[in-house]
Amino acid sequence: MKKFIYFFLLIISFSSLANSPSDTLKKITKNIYGVFGVPQQVSKENRGFISNAYFYISDKYIVVFDALSSYQLGKELISTIKKVSNKPIKYLIITHYHTDHFYGIQAFKEIGITTIAHKWAYEYLSDPYAIQFFESRKKVLGNYLKGTKIIPPDVAIENYAIINLDTETIEAKQVCKGHTNGDIIIYIPKENALVVGDLIFDERVPFLGSGNSKSWIKCIDEIIKLKPEVVLPGHGNVLVGQENILNKANFTKQYILDLRSIIKNWIDEYGYDVDYVKNNIVKAMIEKNPEYKKIKLFESVTKTNAYYIYFEVEKELFMEP
Repeated sequence: MKKFIYFFLLIISFSSLANSPSDTLKKITKNIYGVFGVPQQVSKENRGFISNAYFYISDKYIVVFDALSSYQLGKELISTIKKVSNKPIKYLIITHYHTDHFYGIQAFKEIGITTIAHKWAYEYLSDPYAIQFFESRKKVLGNYLKGTKIIPPDVAIENYAIINLDTETIEAKQVCKGHTNGDIIIYIPKENALVVGDLIFDERVPFLGSGNSKSWIKCIDEIIKLKPEVVLPGHGNVLVGQENILNKANFTKQYILDLRSIIKNWIDEYGYDVDYVKNNIVKAMIEKNPEYKKIKLFESVTKTNAYYIYFEVEKELFMEP
């Protein structure tokens, strides 16, 4: 009986750790690797591992893109990187200050890594909302958030920065405000690869609640103009080949356009309130494009998106001459 209980506890232990960065490690190009979170909402079952992180191995250094969503996951990410290469980690670049991308920073701070992000990170952290959201995450994740701290970057950029790796450079820039007011993309010339954070989504619909959906459309157009061969999104699969990238980028763009179009029409023509919009948006979007219902988290995220876009579009209509 004791052996059975011990074996059962082992199964529980292993299953709770099955969703870890090392389990999902993939080699993407000659020198780029990634770990891949599940397309779910944050829960104890997935330990908050819902987003992707990547690292690039240059001639001398390693650069990491995003830190995952807890101190523990950040430590596991570092451990995973060290299994691939003994080169020193030079920089951690955060694509945007959302919890699933920067909460793991503490693990990198402990080993002396310089963190880079857009200067909007300071604005985000100065808002009481950042603490409130951190407390709500504690309620969801419990001990899985142990050791996690909300930390500002060491270096903040605004529009553009060249990051020197001694034998080569990579570029970080903000093409516009989209998913948040502090999105940056990172271009790796040797691989013709672009880290885009949550500006382009794969496998799930984008979250539109903390940025500007109207300018996000411009962000996607700017990314397409760069013609990368590899796009590394914050969620979902890596996009390879310009045709595939164009298709996925346009899908994200069309989702935003459809959502905005429906809500604008409902407000402008019928005066519908936000409750009506939330209750009816899923059906209307599926009527617009039946493919939407096949996307993970479509219904729950679209209802949330509709709430935020309602007030964004309402303000735009009010400001129109």
